[in-house]
Amino acid sequence: MSPLPDQPLLRLAAVATLFGIATVANASTSAAATTLVITEPCTLSTNAATVSARLRVTDASGAALERAAVEVRCGSTAINGITAGDGTVALNLRPGQYQISVRAPGFADNVQTADLSSATTFTIALSVGSATDTINVTADTGFVPFASNAGSKTNALLIEVPQSISIINQKEMEARNVITMNEALRYTPGVQADEFGVEPRFDWLKIRGFSAETFGVFRDGMRFNSLSGKLDPYELESVEVLKGPSSVLYGQAPPGGLINQVTKRPVAERHTELGMQLGAYTRRQFTGDTTGSFDKGQVWRYRLLGLIRNSDTQVNFTPDNRRLIAPSLTWHPSDRTNFTVLGDWQHDGTRWSQFLPANGTLYNTNPNGIIPVSTFLGEPGWEKFKRDQASLAYTGDHLFDNGWNLHSSYRFQYINSQGRTLYGGGFDGASTSDVLRYVYGNPEWNHINTTDNRALRRFTTTNWEHTVLFGYDYAHVDLLSKQISGTVGADINIFHPVYGVTPITNLAPYSSQDSLLQQHGIYGQDQIKFRRHLIFTLGGRQDFAINDLKDFLDPSKGSSQTDKRFTGRAGLTYLTDIGIAPYVAYSTSFLPNTGVDFFGKTFKPSDGKQIEGGVKFQPNTWTGFITASVFNLTQTNVQVSDPTNPLNTLQSGEVRSRGFEVEGVTSTWNGLLLHGGYTLTATDTTQDTNPANIDRWLPQTPRNQTSFLADYTVHRGKLNVLSGLGGNVGVRFVGTNAADSSNSFFIPNYTLLDAAVRFNFRGALIGVNATNLSDKRYVATCSSLSACYYGYARNVIGTIKYSF
Repeated sequence: MSPLPDQPLLRLAAVATLFGIATVANASTSAAATTLVITEPCTLSTNAATVSARLRVTDASGAALERAAVEVRCGSTAINGITAGDGTVALNLRPGQYQISVRAPGFADNVQTADLSSATTFTIALSVGSATDTINVTADTGFVPFASNAGSKTNALLIEVPQSISIINQKEMEARNVITMNEALRYTPGVQADEFGVEPRFDWLKIRGFSAETFGVFRDGMRFNSLSGKLDPYELESVEVLKGPSSVLYGQAPPGGLINQVTKRPVAERHTELGMQLGAYTRRQFTGDTTGSFDKGQVWRYRLLGLIRNSDTQVNFTPDNRRLIAPSLTWHPSDRTNFTVLGDWQHDGTRWSQFLPANGTLYNTNPNGIIPVSTFLGEPGWEKFKRDQASLAYTGDHLFDNGWNLHSSYRFQYINSQGRTLYGGGFDGASTSDVLRYVYGNPEWNHINTTDNRALRRFTTTNWEHTVLFGYDYAHVDLLSKQISGTVGADINIFHPVYGVTPITNLAPYSSQDSLLQQHGIYGQDQIKFRRHLIFTLGGRQDFAINDLKDFLDPSKGSSQTDKRFTGRAGLTYLTDIGIAPYVAYSTSFLPNTGVDFFGKTFKPSDGKQIEGGVKFQPNTWTGFITASVFNLTQTNVQVSDPTNPLNTLQSGEVRSRGFEVEGVTSTWNGLLLHGGYTLTATDTTQDTNPANIDRWLPQTPRNQTSFLADYTVHRGKLNVLSGLGGNVGVRFVGTNAADSSNSFFIPNYTLLDAAVRFNFRGALIGVNATNLSDKRYVATCSSLSACYYGYARNVIGTIKYSF
């Protein structure tokens, strides 16, 4: 099959046509001078004996670079390794022509071709590169991550950061065909995804027992309100999870950790894909993504992606419709300078989650039987949830001759949502079939301005290496919201609902507010390495958080408060020559509490502090990464009720989360990719004015979670006829969790099975993915006996995609 002509115009038009957009571009493109690309099929002597090739990686002066990620590839055959202290890695492979990809933090990626037909030593020198906000990884390491900007803001290797960090990259998301960010995190230890079961509007999740959706979700290192907007995974190249207090680099955040969504950027090499999905619940989705360079020098690079989706869900009368388009443009005149402008627009149409009674969902004691998972308690012609969101951002880096790297990023985000619903309030008390319903509406308008500016410098003395970071960030989040209530004329039979006959009256706002959050943060960090083995990580930050509240219904309820907090992190890591790195760290966080108590005194921020210890393992002889950690995490200044005054709130509460996490990701040379993990999260309330809550589990937090995913692709060899055939199977276990603070009832554990099969042939992919393959009916959680939430039923999606 011949490729399209060498014109980016055709690639852009192929995607733009999908959305009815006329796109004009006209330029040819070729490889950059520093990158050699294989222009003809590689050759591999499959019957010849293996040879031992040694690859040596150096900087421009010839000094050895240790722990550089190396991939040697010929077609679907890939061998990975990590350089040792002398900058070398030994690779046993069959003779042939290979593409060699090398990357290391602080250096520009390098791709070369080499004829490795005999035992030889091959040297590749890396040039200095800027520390960009994201890492475009050239080497294909399967599901295995090596470096992250999120945990250090310096693109440090994960093994050198004294914190448990999980990364779900684009390859894994595509292999599992994830359709929400929650779904992307289902195999991540320490994270409880799909916290409230089927919820098409937002991403609800917890990290180490603490809710993260409001202040714990970021996009490209800048704040993103996940309880207002929602990003599609098709727009993301990875999702990064920082576990434990992370305020030292990000300001106010929950103590359990935070999530950073990394947006796809333009790349130099031309690539276009067009896809279609058909599946359960009449899912129909069309996607397109094209990227490349406008000019021969690859200075100007473009990307245009988007999707159109019309779909129902497992809940009756609840759609999952979306329109998305995201253009971006990069100016990359050299490895020292990079500037990217990113934009997107997204429209969503769906409806509310369902509040179902425990009797008939959690408990099989209802004489009328089990409440179906498809039950809808609203009014199909009246209920709605519409959201429009758009953003415009830039990110830029420049490396000066004196070694200082300056980074600046900014994003404006606009989110407008209009929603109203009739939700269930439990059985009416006279029957086990008729359910009370209440009216709720919540129109919102969000304007979010965020910026992050920092300077980084690496320098070396005789035995010491320093990576020094100074930064300032600012967030301006303006949320204008109303809350509306009304009355419903009659109850509804949950087993035999009749819609359209119940009058909805007395609609009126009971809340109308403008909430303005501003955060200024100044931070500094030094990563100090002594004799290449002992690594000290020291960081501190001063924050100024300003919260202004205007109440349009009752101006006397308006308030303004300013909170100041210093947070920090101190960590110690010992890096061995064989890739084992034990570490220990102490870190703190803060999270403001808005409002005043009964006496007009503003609430103090809740403070988090954690001690974490563990070990990371990044082997030199095979591609893999394993992290095992234990942690003790405490949050103080938690708001609790005043037993002497029911109108007052105290801040004498304290909660604790202790646990153990282990996660392993590996990629073998024969196409087997593995991702597994286990979480033990023991949460409890240590101080509370209500004795019934002391020593009780935090609600909606499973104590045990286990997951395992195996993905395999047949590579070329003796089974050439099956080359490109692959698939995966995964199992997820979620343990028992408490429904309320007093642990009056619990949600039982459940185990779910996922599977997929696919076939790749000459740029075409045909695949089928299934989640909850056995179609197990389960309750994800309950917030009361009248409000339980079903988990996701079986969902089967077929994909057809062509890349060129």
